[in-house]
Amino acid sequence: MNHVSKSGQTKPPEKGAFPLDRNHECDEPKANFLNCLKQNKSDHSACRQFSKDYLACRQDKELMDKTPLNKLGFTPEDDKKAKNASQNDFNGLKNKEEFVSGNHIQRVSKPATSWFK
Repeated sequence: MNHVSKSGQTKPPEKGAFPLDRNHECDEPKANFLNCLKQNKSDHSACRQFSKDYLACRQDKELMDKTPLNKLGFTPEDDKKAKNASQNDFNGLKNKEEFVSGNHIQRVSKPATSWFK
């Protein structure tokens, strides 16, 4: 997203342009990635290899700047982080029935104040 400053000049994106694939040169890796997301209920960590393949295709076809994929978050450490994030459920509680968000946080009760005295 480009931001417009008060002077009316636009600011280019940090990583350069990401033009549309008008010649459909990377349709297959894109379709593989999207199908993987669909089959895995949008769990991106299961589809990282497809994402990597898609970005590599875009770089090979000069549809984006060449950047080492490890700088785009594709290192073994990043793979582990993504897998852990997709399974982050606070000790298995999130996937159980009757889970209420925030119950694991201890609350400090404060005396109620009334704004209408």
